[in-house]
Amino acid sequence: MQLKCLSFGIGLASCVALLNHSAHAETNIIKDPDRHPHYVFEAEPHFLLAPLGAQPLLPGVGFRGTVVLAQEGFIDKINDSVGLGFGVDYTRDNTWVPVVMQWNFWLSEHWSVFGEPGVAFKFADHGHANRADPTLYAGGRLRLSDRVTLTMRVGYPAFTAGFSFLL
Repeated sequence: MQLKCLSFGIGLASCVALLNHSAHAETNIIKDPDRHPHYVFEAEPHFLLAPLGAQPLLPGVGFRGTVVLAQEGFIDKINDSVGLGFGVDYTRDNTWVPVVMQWNFWLSEHWSVFGEPGVAFKFADHGHANRADPTLYAGGRLRLSDRVTLTMRVGYPAFTAGFSFLL
């Protein structure tokens, strides 16, 4: 119960901080294809909460790396890009190795959102079967500088929050 309260408090504080930051005028760049940071690799260490296992929320850590495959994504008239993401997420009882397609939509100078369909290979402790599960995430980034973002994602099998470094 204490972990749930702590998680809720952290999430609420993050939302308030992000809303306060977004009160400033933003230049809309979604209809300006290719007007986003150009990078070849995104390195993202993060914390996670996984709603799986015997406990309601299992805290953990992880890393996601994304290789940019196309600076201009699937839709010609909007500011999108596509990458291949891979990484590792660890909790006390489970380890996941996600492999996803990351489709980014660059909304403004500071905000972007993304979707990540893919598969997560699960390796469980305590004799549980190892398996591959479909995975789906939705996330967003707040650019703190040209090459650093605050990145959050929610989906199956976990909620993550961390920093991304656009290299």
